[in-house]
Amino acid sequence: MRNKHIYDLIEERLGFHKKKQVIEWLLKNKRAQKKYHIAKAEQVALSLREDTGAAKPVHPRKTRALLKYAAVLVVLFGLAFYFNYSVDSTAVETENAMVMIATSIGEKEEVVLSDGTKVIVNANSVLSYPANFTGNTREVMLKGEAFFEVTENKEKPFIVNTNEGMDIKVLGTVFNVKSYPEDKKVETTLVSGKVQVVERKDNKTVLLYPSQRATYNKSDDRLIIDKVQTEPLISWKDGKLIYDEAPLTDVIKDLEREYDVTFLVNSEELLEYKFKGVFDNLSIDQVLSLFELSSPIKCTLKQNYVILEKQK
Repeated sequence: MRNKHIYDLIEERLGFHKKKQVIEWLLKNKRAQKKYHIAKAEQVALSLREDTGAAKPVHPRKTRALLKYAAVLVVLFGLAFYFNYSVDSTAVETENAMVMIATSIGEKEEVVLSDGTKVIVNANSVLSYPANFTGNTREVMLKGEAFFEVTENKEKPFIVNTNEGMDIKVLGTVFNVKSYPEDKKVETTLVSGKVQVVERKDNKTVLLYPSQRATYNKSDDRLIIDKVQTEPLISWKDGKLIYDEAPLTDVIKDLEREYDVTFLVNSEELLEYKFKGVFDNLSIDQVLSLFELSSPIKCTLKQNYVILEKQK
């Protein structure tokens, strides 16, 4: 396969079977996937410029804005690129367009779905959903973290598919889902209403009540239900990161997604440390200063790397 096939795919110049072959190739090739997304976003951005009648070159800043907007509008019958779904004829030939919201590191997006459901998508996440819900369910797919305020409809349950071992089924409620592929666990925290959490492997269903969290451990295929304070777990949507005796490894992952930095831990002993503190819309420098004041950790920022050492 070559780059030409990517552009043939975007320009709809391939027949069904060839299209399927190219998609399956993209599923196995992350570098090619990246090229596809960039090329597709550029195509949509170009069409947006043409629609607005732009006759002269666009300022680079406006071009970047168009590309960002285009990335939100890109319709992927290759949703499998992000969710590892197999591609079949129904996925390719569906009439109802799928919309993808893809956030970068440090970015959040808010969207209202066709049924009135409000979703805030956290950094480094992907939310995919149909432009219009049809059938007996309202299904979306999530890679990463998002906060949902679901419009009640008893006739059409709202389902969040994570493809990480756990799905969430609701009728109308407020909840948070954290499902990053690189994390060892998937979490659903219920703020109000009721949700059904479905463990995909054993098809085990558990009903959650307000202030309960369901945690699915991927390594041992275990589902744990506990009672929590919901505010620290959903405060990210307001720019806050709140921790109460949280493992340092969890804190590091959140900060990497929020600030586009990479943490290097020079002492294994620090990985056992439990952190307690609040980062309220702070810069990365302020975060690291607070880290040093409230813990036995020394932080050194070099370019996009943060080196953590035990204070002497």
